[in-house]
Amino acid sequence: GASPLQVGLATSCFSVAQMICCPILISASSRLGRLRVLRACLAGAAFASLLISISSSIAGILFGRLLAGAFAASVPVAQAAVTDIVSDGAATALSRVAAAAQLGVVVGPAVSAFMAAVLGKTFGW
Repeated sequence: GASPLQVGLATSCFSVAQMICCPILISASSRLGRLRVLRACLAGAAFASLLISISSSIAGILFGRLLAGAFAASVPVAQAAVTDIVSDGAATALSRVAAAAQLGVVVGPAVSAFMAAVLGKTFGW
């Protein structure tokens, strides 16, 4: 198991990486295009989750959490894309983006638990 310090590091390193990388990725989305950066953020977040799931060490988990935080700019980049596309009713559109992000926070763990149960029975995990 992890020590309380290691758990704290795993929790805080995500936020620190997000705080540092979000402005950089949002600026890059202005130069390179929102869709390109959004795709990179989503692929990076998926890779970070995969890395965390297969990691057998605390260092691997910490590195995965750092990567996940670094690529956590998908919501601000999506919000910037919405403001680029929608001229009238931007507030409504932005609230829908926020609601979709929060829906992922609520539904995601339930879907992953269901998939783990189904895949666990299928593959004998």
